[in-house]
Amino acid sequence: MEPALSPAPAGAPETHHVLRDGTLVAVLRMLSSEGTFTVVAELNEAQPGDNAVRLRQFTFARLDEASAFLAEVASSFAFLGCELRRV
Repeated sequence: MEPALSPAPAGAPETHHVLRDGTLVAVLRMLSSEGTFTVVAELNEAQPGDNAVRLRQFTFARLDEASAFLAEVASSFAFLGCELRRV
């Protein structure tokens, strides 16, 4: 599966849902603020009935660095058989 990540409109947060067998396993967001770009990953726990979420935050000085990181994360999820949906 080839992930298709197109850039969000200027100034808009970029959000993708990551699904595995129809179940939401992660939400990826790229945000910009005060000249920095942050990719936030909300990872849902795999335990049945567990609604716990782990947040991971990665900050970059340049948009191209954040975009490359987000594309690499998306490729990794696709390699694991996940589907990415732009929200």
